[in-house]
Amino acid sequence: MAKEIVTLYIDDVSIRLLVTHGTQIIKWAELPLEPGQVKNAVIIEEAEIAAKITQLFEAQEIKAKKVTVGVSGLHCPSRIITLPQLPKAMLDEAVMREAKRVLPVPLEQVYLSWQTIPAPEGRIQIFFVAVPHQVADALIKTLHKAGVKPDSLDLKPLLLARLVKEVTTVIVNIQPTEFDIIILVDGIVQPTHTISFSSESLFLQDKLPLIRDEIDRTIKFYNSNNPEKLLASSVPIFTSVALADEPELRQYLSDKLGHPVLSLASPLMCPQGLDPNRYMVNIGLALKTLSLGEDSGLLKVNLNVLPTAYLPKPISLTKVSAWSSTAAVIGLFIFLAISIQSASADITSMRSQLDTNNQLLQREIPQREELMKNITEAETSYNNFNTILDSLDKQNNWINDGLGQTVDNLPSTISLSSISQTNSILTIKGRSQNEREILLYLTNLDASDRFAEITITSIKKVEGEGIDFALVLRVRDQG
Repeated sequence: MAKEIVTLYIDDVSIRLLVTHGTQIIKWAELPLEPGQVKNAVIIEEAEIAAKITQLFEAQEIKAKKVTVGVSGLHCPSRIITLPQLPKAMLDEAVMREAKRVLPVPLEQVYLSWQTIPAPEGRIQIFFVAVPHQVADALIKTLHKAGVKPDSLDLKPLLLARLVKEVTTVIVNIQPTEFDIIILVDGIVQPTHTISFSSESLFLQDKLPLIRDEIDRTIKFYNSNNPEKLLASSVPIFTSVALADEPELRQYLSDKLGHPVLSLASPLMCPQGLDPNRYMVNIGLALKTLSLGEDSGLLKVNLNVLPTAYLPKPISLTKVSAWSSTAAVIGLFIFLAISIQSASADITSMRSQLDTNNQLLQREIPQREELMKNITEAETSYNNFNTILDSLDKQNNWINDGLGQTVDNLPSTISLSSISQTNSILTIKGRSQNEREILLYLTNLDASDRFAEITITSIKKVEGEGIDFALVLRVRDQG
């Protein structure tokens, strides 16, 4: 029997509520927010937002208190990391250590959620999301004030990835204050990007050049780092909300980016009068709970980023089984009495067998000592191999971090055409509007302290286009 699923999403401008029964949307509503009540995806005025949530639930006559909630990806970085094969007992510590190394914020300031994803043989790949304490705590406190208990919390970019059936695609979600770029390859979400607009009042046509440039830069950066799985020109780009009813603007993006640009459709049945483009995040939340299999795509990432401290408490086994404790004790005594009688008859036989075993053990001691010696030698070889492997992993991660610096320090007016790597040497080619921006780029790279040597190998002015340049960077030794 299908159950009702209540979904809630809060951004800087509104609260959106949507209720489904099976695959049918049955209720939806939206309340606008005053400026400053939520800022950059962080709830500022908790009491006021809680009151609006209560108002929304009462107006829609919703009695359920458990809801599935979405959170913006603006302050929530995600990463994919690769680890050697490790025992399960060591995996959590290894993920925390690697996350601490690659995250741009201290690990103590975020809630970390992760899961394993398909990886090459002999390796382990981890997808993780870091949600800042400030974002999660303010959201959950607000929900509690409204008498609502979050049953699940998920990241907006991951929710949007559930809306497509393609396993490899690009999704662009445009909102009044921000936009998301999600690359999906073989059902795995690559590290996502959520970018804020400088002004909410800009018209869509004014925002489009920034959106186009960021999509182009994201695709080129992915292709330069994944030459074995390039995003071909046939890979579609799905857009939601702002471009859903703008075919001319979608065609403009398609012409500029060289990819087909399509409108994102809802997999759920939408009643008349509902604009699904306004509720795509809520629909993604419903799909997460419904688990529609093929109809919800082949997404291999399924995280609940609700912090452990806020997860529903499990039912106490002590309380559940208290009524049967007396009967269990009586049954235990009866079982022990029977067992003692049976055991006493076996003791004599066991003592005789023990004497025989002791004699055999004395003969096997020299063999055991030789075996222990061999084991010790094997353990020494294994530890030496792990030390070498760990050193190689660290060196590879150091070079990858240097590769990331080439993009993180890139001025917005410079576009890169290619990045290649040979050992610790990076070769970068790109185009700039003027020489001053190239100098600024070089200064930023030098200040990152990742490169021992930075060389300009070519610089050429292209009439009417800008300046083409090429750089060679040698990554500084890790020591």
